[in-house]
Amino acid sequence: MSKLDEFLALKDVSEITDEITVKVGGKSLALKIRAMGETEHNEFQKRALAIGKKNVQFDKGKFDSLMIPACIVEPNFNNAEFLEKAKCHTAWEFLTRKIPAGVLSEISAKIQELSGFESLEEEVEEAKN
Repeated sequence: MSKLDEFLALKDVSEITDEITVKVGGKSLALKIRAMGETEHNEFQKRALAIGKKNVQFDKGKFDSLMIPACIVEPNFNNAEFLEKAKCHTAWEFLTRKIPAGVLSEISAKIQELSGFESLEEEVEEAKN
């Protein structure tokens, strides 16, 4: 197999998934997450920038609110019936009601790792430039 054929055989980024387990209130919850592609990542970054007159700030909370619901494949927290039953308008609203902030940060880190990033600091600097 040639080097080019090896690249052709790679899965699309959106098909790169992993099963993770997080602890919430003493219970183990299984989640299936997926990697972000470059276009999607750039869009999340762009939407998470607060551009002032003299500075640009990266809003990690905004970034996570976009990335986490989009990259959790199972369970599908974006399902309209589920959200109606949970009395929530968005998946992020549901997640912030049910999952502590530290666990959301853990999920965020695992999605970013699966997407090829070593740390959020690396992303923050990239977003600012």
